[in-house]
Amino acid sequence: MAAAGRADPEVRWARKASTEVTISRAREADLEEVPEGRLDPRNRQVKVSIVHRLRLARKDPLVEALRQGGGFPGTLQQVTDAAFGATKVDGPGLAPTTRLAPVLSSTATRTTAQFTVTILRQLTTDDLLKLDFNAPNAFPLIVTGRSIAVLPGEWRVLRLEGITPELEQEDRLTFVVGAYPVSMTLAPDAYGFADEELADDFSWATALGALTAAALLVFLLRSLGQGWWTRLPNRELFVGLALAAPILLIPLFAESWSAAAYVILFVAVPLLAVRHAGRMIPTSPPWTTRDLLIATGAGVLLGLGMLSWSWLHGQLSGQALLAGGAVAALAAAGSAVAFSVDLGVRAVIVRLAVLSAAAAIALLALALWLRAVLGGVYPPDSIRLVLALAWALIPIAALALATKQWKRQAVVGAVVISLLVQGWPTEWLDSGSWSLAVEQPEPRLGSLTLTPIVRGVLGLLLLGFVMLVLRLRRLGGRLPAIDNPVAESTMIAVLMVLYVTPGGSTTLADIDVPLPLLAVTSLVAWGTSRWLLTGPRLAVAEPADQDEHRRLVRAALHRRLLLVSEQELYRIGRGRIGAGDLSIPDFEEQRNALEGALNRHGKHPETAFATCAGCTPWHNGVHAFTVALLLSLPFALVYGRPEGVDLTSFVFDSRYLFALPAFGFLFGYFYPRLRGTQPMTKALYLMAAALLTELSGYLSTLAEPDIGAIDKLQVVGIVVGQVMLVCIGLGLFWEWRIMHLAGEPWARVRNLRSVRSLAAPTLALVLAAGTTAASSAAGQTVDRILKGDQVTSSTTTR
Repeated sequence: MAAAGRADPEVRWARKASTEVTISRAREADLEEVPEGRLDPRNRQVKVSIVHRLRLARKDPLVEALRQGGGFPGTLQQVTDAAFGATKVDGPGLAPTTRLAPVLSSTATRTTAQFTVTILRQLTTDDLLKLDFNAPNAFPLIVTGRSIAVLPGEWRVLRLEGITPELEQEDRLTFVVGAYPVSMTLAPDAYGFADEELADDFSWATALGALTAAALLVFLLRSLGQGWWTRLPNRELFVGLALAAPILLIPLFAESWSAAAYVILFVAVPLLAVRHAGRMIPTSPPWTTRDLLIATGAGVLLGLGMLSWSWLHGQLSGQALLAGGAVAALAAAGSAVAFSVDLGVRAVIVRLAVLSAAAAIALLALALWLRAVLGGVYPPDSIRLVLALAWALIPIAALALATKQWKRQAVVGAVVISLLVQGWPTEWLDSGSWSLAVEQPEPRLGSLTLTPIVRGVLGLLLLGFVMLVLRLRRLGGRLPAIDNPVAESTMIAVLMVLYVTPGGSTTLADIDVPLPLLAVTSLVAWGTSRWLLTGPRLAVAEPADQDEHRRLVRAALHRRLLLVSEQELYRIGRGRIGAGDLSIPDFEEQRNALEGALNRHGKHPETAFATCAGCTPWHNGVHAFTVALLLSLPFALVYGRPEGVDLTSFVFDSRYLFALPAFGFLFGYFYPRLRGTQPMTKALYLMAAALLTELSGYLSTLAEPDIGAIDKLQVVGIVVGQVMLVCIGLGLFWEWRIMHLAGEPWARVRNLRSVRSLAAPTLALVLAAGTTAASSAAGQTVDRILKGDQVTSSTTTR
């Protein structure tokens, strides 16, 4: 729109801009491109049609520029926002905003350019519709005033901000605004507002949510173990984090008081973590001069980037920046040489000079950045970058504590993770991130606005979960971890975290069913895991290595052979004795020989297939988790692809991929403690526990009267099919693995020629086929429920 500035004053005066906004119910044709799983028939699908008209004189240079259409269609949004200002509509989007090609119509004296924009939104029955008319961003302005007409249709105007109507009727509102933003809020014409909200005296959500939080806190404290509390640095760390936690929650409720939370999260907590790691790790960091030079080089690159930004955006001229940088570098290098020349070591003097020069350039860039921040004109993502680098000290210290040593790879990985916690690379590198500061809406996760402080807190929660897993790895390196209450508490805490379901807001309103989804699934995971681990147990002799495991398995196979032989002797003995082919003394001789052989094996039940097979609990848990994950991965197509605006929200949204495999990890890690003595028996017990936990997440669906019985049966069938397939497949794999580790063929315990032995594999294949058929036949309602958009009569939750 550079032609706008070259027009004569008379031509500019002749320009007139008008906008007509029509709000209507979206028709079936409008929703053809919207994915079926995104449509909710219980909500309103709203279509907002915006028609912009720009009237120009025939000799206006903008007419020729519009006819040439340079950059269209890619620049359509830029042109309309520059001329008329962006029109924003609040609410969840059904499909991307669409723009028709501009239409030009001319007479002898005037030309009119028409731009049409269509926006689709989905709102609940009580949601308000807010329209924001932003100011045009062209410079210079194409027009100084805009005439706007709003046709509300089935909506009524509730609030006006900055608007003085010229015409105000039930079906039409017109007004004129200048180059400043205004907004209006509309309410459905068939919805009334209650004078007061009726609240129940007792809230199941609050009670069960508090119970979940208390249980999770108890297991987290127990997962630390008594030995952890005996060390003074650990107690100091706990006190420090306990004092910081309430302050970190301030941004969730009062954004104006969030400055203290920023200082705590990005300054105090990183320093506390590094200090704690330094006191707990016995060795010093292995940083060398080369590492220091690499870190300094990275700082210089960041500094040069900031200096380039200062030059590009006119903060200082290029000559001033070059001269200032050269003077600062030379002065710092000269000072370093003067102070170190007495050492007499040339290499040391050169390194100090380089480090001093680089530090001077970095400090100069930092000073210019602070000046830009205080002036209010700075790269928008530069503050997030500084905060991310400061927050990276926390995972650096955490990884050093987990591995009991400082590693360069951990430092690099922690910095990368810290950057991803604050946003994906596409967000870091989008247009506007490193240009002049402009107002851009922050992404949201439910009711949370993902500011840097909120992302940092969520990243801390994710880091805490990773530390729990690493603690399981450290404890699981030895066989006694199977009976260790610390490992058990840690495992239960991991399961409870994976099965905590978000409600879309920090406080979840009660729904019509008596058990809200927020707490039930996590509590059921706690109960079922305890049930699995506290059943009756036999005395199991754990093999110390693979050779001992092989001897135990072969002895068990020999005992099974003797039992089968004894049964076969009694089965065929009747006929042969009666026919005279076998005498009584011969029968007694064979029976006594078999019983003597059995007596030598002892009277205790067979336990060779209920041991760790000579492997550590962590090793077994990882194998079971991997197999369960591979078996459940195809169901990602059913439950939807995980999404997120950063690493934390993506991991949180993808937890359903790891929840059921976490039960598989429990199966492998605590295998000897699980109920049953055989792999398939233990897998069936695991299936009962996992099935109860998974189905508890759909209580609101099963209790909702507006969802049909067929849809409920399909949901239950798909969930049951997934759990049974994973657990039966895991049991078969574990049976094969035990035989493989003993060096024996699997056919010795599962004869594929036997119908009885083929029952379990056949059932698994039937379940896979049945679940696939049910998934492909699932309707729109089932698809929406499985992908996390459960519809109830009072709220929408996952």
